[in-house]
Amino acid sequence: MGVSEVEESFLLLDEKLLRFMEQLELLEEKRATFNSLIEQGWFSMSKARYTMGNKQVSALQYASEIKLQF
Repeated sequence: MGVSEVEESFLLLDEKLLRFMEQLELLEEKRATFNSLIEQGWFSMSKARYTMGNKQVSALQYASEIKLQF
């Protein structure tokens, strides 16, 4: 490999690393948005449960896949 080939390889790797970092940042933003929406959903369900009474909003009224995680 000549010097220009090595430099070209380094530039290609740099571009790929930058793209990876951009994608990672985008993923982190989407994860934060997702977590915020989940939190809002749980808050809305708890408000509905409080407003309508404990027996009116139960686990039978939302998907069984939803699990509360701490």
